[in-house]
Amino acid sequence: MSKNHSENEEINEKVHMFYIGFDLLDDGYGQVKKEFYDELFNDIPAFAFGTDVLNAKAEANGIVPTVREAMKKLYSIKEIQDASKEYLNSTSTEDKYLKRGEFGELLLYHFLHEYFNADALISKIYFKDSAGVAAHGFDAVHVDVNKKIMWLGESKLYIDPKTAIRELVNDVNIHFCIDFLNSEFQIITNRVHDSKKQHDDYILKILDPNTKTLDKLAQINIALFAGFESSALKSFDKISFLDDLKQEVIDLEKRAQNQLKSHSWYNNMNIFILFFPLDNKREFVSELHQKLKGAQQI
Repeated sequence: MSKNHSENEEINEKVHMFYIGFDLLDDGYGQVKKEFYDELFNDIPAFAFGTDVLNAKAEANGIVPTVREAMKKLYSIKEIQDASKEYLNSTSTEDKYLKRGEFGELLLYHFLHEYFNADALISKIYFKDSAGVAAHGFDAVHVDVNKKIMWLGESKLYIDPKTAIRELVNDVNIHFCIDFLNSEFQIITNRVHDSKKQHDDYILKILDPNTKTLDKLAQINIALFAGFESSALKSFDKISFLDDLKQEVIDLEKRAQNQLKSHSWYNNMNIFILFFPLDNKREFVSELHQKLKGAQQI
């Protein structure tokens, strides 16, 4: 586990507020962004390949070539390349890239893995087909083998938090219906078989088309990840910061719940909302792109 440079404020059991930690820096008190980026990037090999494939590749080829391959695999994704050009070569403030891209998915992977002990069932990136089509429609499919729970996740990384909430709710409305779940679970089942790994019966039961939807939902946690620019961070005050940030998140959570309540399955879904406030989304994403570009040279 590697979560020394992020903080988790639990608003309640199903609402969590993650943020980059603070410490004394050379220029004063501030967020330890570089250290957090390092932690996040440590997850890229497992995110790109999945734990089992990663271990097999590392054993066969060595850890350094495997890490290099993982970085290149992430950087080869068209959405990442297009966004990289925007963030590294443009000064535009338009929020047109990385609204649902792999950095948002990487962040979701990181927090599910580090704070909820849920590992990816399959790697969405590794199992992309030759046409670049993703292995499944969800941004995360993880499992907690100890609690026998499957996590299905959606991620948004936006400037505006209200837009992030609206788009997450839209994902829930589209993805949590019988036809979509059956279709996605069939795709996931095929990828699980492709991995040639033996999985616990509870996973196979969730994926089984003959299992009742109510029984599936009882063993599924839904993670909605919202990265956004926070007014509490943009106008940082050391004394009032945490209270201001909590209030900001509480208001957003109420907004999300009011929109989610219209779903006919609302009372049967275990929805967790994970907030990730930033002071500057463009700076955050640009620095990740710069780091990823540099990692190609290892």
